[in-house]
Amino acid sequence: MHTTFSITRVTSNTCSSASSSSSSATIMTSTSTLTTATTLLTSVAAFLLLSVAINCHIVITEAMPGSSLGVHVVRSPESAVAPKGDEVVFECELNLSPERLKWKFRHSSKRAIDGSNFHYLSVEEGYNVTNEDRTSKLRVFVQLETLGDYQCVAWFGSAAIASTSASLTLVSITIDNSNGYSRNAIRWNVAPKNCALIRCGIVTSNPTAIWNFYRNGEKIQQTDSVPTSGALILNTVTSKDSGNYTCSARNPITGQEVKLPQRIDLRVDYSDRTPPYFLAQPPKQVTARPGDTVVLECPGVGSPPPGAVWSSPNVVNMNNNRTHMLPYGLQINNVLTEDQGSYVCRLDNGIAPALVHIIKFTVLEKPKILRGPARTSANESETLELECSATGNPYPDIYWLINGVDTSEDKEMLHDGRRLVIQHVQKRHAGIVQCFAKNEVGEISEANRLNVNPKQIHGGSTAGGNVPLRLPYEHGGGKNKGKKKHRTATMIPPSRPNVTRLSDDSVMLRWFIPKNDGLPIQFFKVQYRMLGGGSHKLPRENWQTTNDDIPFGKRNRNLDSLKNFTTSVTGLKPDRYYKFRIIAVYSNDDNREGNTSAKFFLQRGDALGLSKSNLPVPILNRVESVSSSAIMLHWSLPIAMTGQSEVDGFYAYYRPTSSAGEYLKATVDGMDTRKFKIDMLESGTAYEFKLQSFNELAASEFSSIIQGKTKKSLSTITPINEALDPSSKASDVENSVYPLVAGAAGGGILLLIVSVTACLCVKKRKNSQTEDQNKPQLDHMQADFVTPQVLSVSSHHKNGSSGSRLNGVLPRMNITPNPLAQEADKLSYRNISVIYSRIVMSWNCVLWPITATPI
Repeated sequence: MHTTFSITRVTSNTCSSASSSSSSATIMTSTSTLTTATTLLTSVAAFLLLSVAINCHIVITEAMPGSSLGVHVVRSPESAVAPKGDEVVFECELNLSPERLKWKFRHSSKRAIDGSNFHYLSVEEGYNVTNEDRTSKLRVFVQLETLGDYQCVAWFGSAAIASTSASLTLVSITIDNSNGYSRNAIRWNVAPKNCALIRCGIVTSNPTAIWNFYRNGEKIQQTDSVPTSGALILNTVTSKDSGNYTCSARNPITGQEVKLPQRIDLRVDYSDRTPPYFLAQPPKQVTARPGDTVVLECPGVGSPPPGAVWSSPNVVNMNNNRTHMLPYGLQINNVLTEDQGSYVCRLDNGIAPALVHIIKFTVLEKPKILRGPARTSANESETLELECSATGNPYPDIYWLINGVDTSEDKEMLHDGRRLVIQHVQKRHAGIVQCFAKNEVGEISEANRLNVNPKQIHGGSTAGGNVPLRLPYEHGGGKNKGKKKHRTATMIPPSRPNVTRLSDDSVMLRWFIPKNDGLPIQFFKVQYRMLGGGSHKLPRENWQTTNDDIPFGKRNRNLDSLKNFTTSVTGLKPDRYYKFRIIAVYSNDDNREGNTSAKFFLQRGDALGLSKSNLPVPILNRVESVSSSAIMLHWSLPIAMTGQSEVDGFYAYYRPTSSAGEYLKATVDGMDTRKFKIDMLESGTAYEFKLQSFNELAASEFSSIIQGKTKKSLSTITPINEALDPSSKASDVENSVYPLVAGAAGGGILLLIVSVTACLCVKKRKNSQTEDQNKPQLDHMQADFVTPQVLSVSSHHKNGSSGSRLNGVLPRMNITPNPLAQEADKLSYRNISVIYSRIVMSWNCVLWPITATPI
């Protein structure tokens, strides 16, 4: 709305300014000359150029994308520690009600730093999932098989957003023997009035263990000591503190208690004067999280007892109300990020040398995303680069999800830390892109929209997609003798595809086009639809379109029989029913779909008891160059075929040797066929070939690759150079002199066209989508994600309703499942029409006084 208003307002000012200029021009008409008219035209053209530039700036400024995504995860599942046999509930909540919400799981043995190795859970498999409006709850019975990471994914149409993951860990407690603690007794001699810190060892406990200490076999009451971090503190020791000390640790959930084997024999007695020393080396590296309370240990002893002085070379304002000096260290309450640094403890009792202990204190921080992925629009097949920067301590690992799928599973993706590069943007990438930052402290994500502008296929202007073909005179007699007859060329649809299983996730389709005089076909598109599972109740999915354009090849008018085509469809899921259909796109840019295939069940190979080794592998003997556009393949089968399955035919694969792209495919029917001609090749070009045998259930391994080259074409085109007569050339130059007024007018029009074109190009590149800018983001999400269409049809027939089909033809088709790529086109067409009308109005205002006044 704002964009249209700006154009109208500027147009009104432009017209009134032009009218004012035309009034001045009328006063000057009594003495006007050719030069005056030229000056006026130039001035007006310059004014129009300036106004169009201002208008374009307004349009582009107002069309800049602004606000955030509009849908987000309100509550992600939280990590849990539970004993075996317990039940844990994970909960996930969104701010909008999704169309569907599912849970993913990754076993603890497959943990990774990214979002890979997850698989979806289903109610049919016995998982207890409860979905209510915007909330979903997953109840998990704790056992070894259910330990790992859990994540919820919500769909809004074809777009999906994922929560951060939560981990389920089993309660445990074990003794850590990697720190040099032994089973032998250690004897310590300490002078009275020192502070002794006793630690028997280290345990690994989830959650943190509770410690108990024993002196001479009797438990020490907490009124006599303060246990902290697995250490017993004895302040101002006396002779009564002498004895044998042992320790034990207990898991607070299970109550399991482990006794550490280390024993310490403490003797408190007066001794000679000694410099400061440590009974046991204290930690040199300490970590804590913000808000924790931590003690930097420096428990030195000596005779007399030493005093400690603390300092730091890089921590500002170390002495504050959160730090407290203790006899055995420095305590920091409510840890903050600025507390991180190096701390120096200097122990001195007046006897040299003093004891210096340096501690590196690290404050762990949850990840924080500094700049998430930007709201982006990209054209199909282009390269797109996204960035996401984050901070945290330790520095977080960054990974990406697009519509809930980890980008490491997509061969089109290159992930280099903070950068995500999509080498060839495809329609399936449209939706929600998420950047996740994760470290040992926590995980965070940020999401935005990724719009993909698909390849558009627009219908022609003739109703029904039929194009009249003008034929020569036909003499038949009667009234029609000698008159021209017209015939309409129809769009012959592809045949129903024949489906063959290739693997657990792919099939091969075969179809044909009969000989016909209809419209030439440019290329084909393949669509497929999942209809559900075999034993599982799975919802049907919408029709999906593959990304590849399957070329028709060179059209051969002398073709006496049908023309066969072959292609493969990958990325399917086993144990599901599918249907397939072929869509042909014709020379008039219209399209027509063929009949849908029979329902096909893609069964797993292990369930069928099949393997590729059951089918004989063809032996490609030689390739024969037949012509400049054809090569003949010759092959054989192994002599010993005992125990191998019968074959129905062969798949021939070929591509130029200079290409690393996909192979073109051809189908050869018949088990006894041993040669096949591949035509419509490029002349003088080297190709590589390979074969597969197949039957209705599987395909064999590939044969070895053999190269062949087509013959060079003998036909040449001789350029014809025509000499020009100098006299006629001079005459043409003389006759091409135009009046000055026409030249100035043409220059003005050219400037105007160039400016408008430049503005439209800039605006198109911005790809703004501001049509509903005043609406809340919730409306955008529901309009863009909730109702995706695989085929977007709009009728251009005068006598047909919207979305109608005439003669089985879709008048206009977007072959794309992307619901995000339509609004920009609507806005662009509206702005083009308004700017065009503005140019016409402005130019009429300029030309009226010139044409109405004689010069």
